[in-house]
Amino acid sequence: MNFHQKRIISIFLSISLLSACLPIKTIEFSEFKEPEPEIYVSIMPAVLEYFFFRKQAVLSGDLNTFYQRYPELEFGTDIEKGINTESRFISNMHGLDPIDGNIHPAYYEKIKVHQSETGVQVLIHGMELYLQKNAQGEFSESGGEFELVLFMRQEGDLWQVYQTDEVTLQEWKGLER
Repeated sequence: MNFHQKRIISIFLSISLLSACLPIKTIEFSEFKEPEPEIYVSIMPAVLEYFFFRKQAVLSGDLNTFYQRYPELEFGTDIEKGINTESRFISNMHGLDPIDGNIHPAYYEKIKVHQSETGVQVLIHGMELYLQKNAQGEFSESGGEFELVLFMRQEGDLWQVYQTDEVTLQEWKGLER
């Protein structure tokens, strides 16, 4: 794959990040609030772990370790609604031959939460970039802005991600901020 093909894929993936699809319609974004300090401290290790495993899967192209850690994310995929679309995202990003990546979960906004009887939904508006090097030795980045909801439930003292949902470009434009 030459540099221009990778660049076109990079642009497509950036748009794809924005158009992947929105959280479940029953949740109103206005219900998301900045978490109390004890909730923030409780959920952040699980949020950071999710993005660690996601980045490792993108870099290696291996979904097995990711799905061993998050088995429920392998099922219930709905590309149209953006539910559990990690396999598509990881495959697309890995196709660009990334050599490193940076994920900043609170790049655009502080993390917000919506607590329910079954757990917590974590709204993340961040930046995800992957570094690549072309045949001429030039570095470039692919990726971009994302908005994602992690559905988490507490299992013992730990939080487990059991579903993800991304915001579509159409829904992105309709969000009130």
